[in-house]
Amino acid sequence: MMEWQISDQDIQAVEEILLPHGAQFPEDATNVIRCWHSTDVAACPGSGKTTVLLAKLKLLADRMPLENGAGICVLSHTNVAVNEIKNRLSDYADRLLSYPNYIGTIQSFIDRFVTMPYLRNISGQNVQVVDSLTFAQQVLSKMQHDAKYSALDYVTKNNFETGKQFSERINHTQALYIRDDGALCIGRQQKPLAGAGKTSAEQYKKLLVELLEDEGMIRYQDAYVYASTAIGELPAEYADLFSSRFQYVFIDEYQDCNNLQRQAIDAIFDPQKCAVFKIGDSDQAIYNSAEDTTPDWMPQPDFLPIITSCRFNQEIANVICKLKKGEKNIVTLAGATGVKPVLLVFSPENIDRVIGGFISALDRHELYDNNGIYKAIGAVKREDLSGLKIGSYWTEFDGSANKKNEYSYWVLVDEIVQYLLEGKLYKAEQSVRRLLCRVFHYISIKHPISGKDYTIVAMKNALDEKYRGQYRQWIYEMSRIKTIDRHSVDQLLRQKINELLRIGNPSLTDIFTVLPAFFLEESTSVNHADIAEKNVLIDPIRGRRIIFDTIHGVKGETHDATLYLETDRQGASDLNRILPYFGIGRCGSSSLYDSSRKLAYVGMSRPKKLLCVAMQAETYEKSKGVFDADWEVVDLRG
Repeated sequence: MMEWQISDQDIQAVEEILLPHGAQFPEDATNVIRCWHSTDVAACPGSGKTTVLLAKLKLLADRMPLENGAGICVLSHTNVAVNEIKNRLSDYADRLLSYPNYIGTIQSFIDRFVTMPYLRNISGQNVQVVDSLTFAQQVLSKMQHDAKYSALDYVTKNNFETGKQFSERINHTQALYIRDDGALCIGRQQKPLAGAGKTSAEQYKKLLVELLEDEGMIRYQDAYVYASTAIGELPAEYADLFSSRFQYVFIDEYQDCNNLQRQAIDAIFDPQKCAVFKIGDSDQAIYNSAEDTTPDWMPQPDFLPIITSCRFNQEIANVICKLKKGEKNIVTLAGATGVKPVLLVFSPENIDRVIGGFISALDRHELYDNNGIYKAIGAVKREDLSGLKIGSYWTEFDGSANKKNEYSYWVLVDEIVQYLLEGKLYKAEQSVRRLLCRVFHYISIKHPISGKDYTIVAMKNALDEKYRGQYRQWIYEMSRIKTIDRHSVDQLLRQKINELLRIGNPSLTDIFTVLPAFFLEESTSVNHADIAEKNVLIDPIRGRRIIFDTIHGVKGETHDATLYLETDRQGASDLNRILPYFGIGRCGSSSLYDSSRKLAYVGMSRPKKLLCVAMQAETYEKSKGVFDADWEVVDLRG
């Protein structure tokens, strides 16, 4: 494998393209750019790791085509790499985004190259991953109409009629599953409907195989199991094939890969035969759920560090270093500036002073730019949970607010096309519901009980209650489109949306004639003046926009100023749980301590100019003054 020699002129050329005028890469970043053999890269917040990756891709683009027709593979959890290439390496985008290169999400890569080929091999046809209700309808139909499933039909029908757990048989069917020991079970009922090896349990297993082989249909939860099986059965030649197809492999945000994704990457790419770069920060692993047993990623001993942050000052670095595991050092290009992070201490009765306190802090530090990025973030947004949440600080916060791309019909159509091509019918169905939410919004159909816009969950319930047969048939037809492209999906969507709306309004001709022009514009650019922004508070004095979001929602972002909001989960707050990392008390055994540490580390490392943290008085009193030296403490209680 060739180890490229990167000259100072090469480095200078990428600096001119990717960095502000006159700026240079720090030495640790340059070390990564010059490295072309397999290695782990541990990058601190604000280290510019995306820019370093783009620098390497630019240098590779200069050397394309690679030897033996090999390509490069860039994997992440979102399509951020694709967007960055288009925006910042636009002159090289065609070269980088075309065959033999692959740049996309990790899960799409595994689905495309591992799971779906395996399933096609089993079924002899293309396979669609469907939602559990669509799947249950097919299961119930086969049980009721095919004599070879009569025992299964008898057992499940009898259980439904004698039990009171389910109001409809379709929901009962949806809750069926085979337990690890092979028994047929239902929902949370501990006693199985049929033990392993019993006729009805065996019939249910056969029915699942028949739906895969004859209908090309599996559920999302089954796809995960098949992926695991497919990875376990990958022949050794597969690694040779992919290691020669892709000479350079970059996995961004590697700390957020789950066990299955890590196994797939290790099985597909041989680091001895191609250069594999795992890039990430184990302290920013915030995407794994509480049930996920994936251990924190620990870079190999010979990893390359990028410990220089280009984002914030040394005062912020010194605070967030305490939230890191192991090596605690973060060096900043800005150095010490004399601007300490601000701690806003409030009591429950005057929580409404927090936002004003943040605005005052912006003024004190002369952050007046109306185009600046100012965000207020928290870990908990759900309104149905007790205790502190984002909405406690600003009652206008809407945790169900739509993302910007939902304001474009064609962006949603393209999303549906992509999911169908990947065989993810359940994902395409979610996008259809998001599209229906937007259509209902624009034609002023509100939820009859709440009087508000439909959420995608409320839309699901409404479709299940009123239009189940028509809607499920629609989704089934979508899974059977012969040529999956923009035109065919657009045609089907327009036809079916009109049919759905005609059920309540038979005289309707074409609803698309009254939808806003900006929504139907083929360009993905949206005129945001036409859209009432949600979760944006306009500072009444200076007109600055303060955007409210979750910590998960801002991962990877850089702000001018960030307000971190203390929130509660399972009886205690996140800031209370991180006190041990600042020297107060000891961590409990709950995984929430480590989760709170990582969430605080991600959230508090977003700002480049000012970090503010809102802390309730109870937590501050418990901290015994540990924050007083490194923080500017502002008491909002008086």
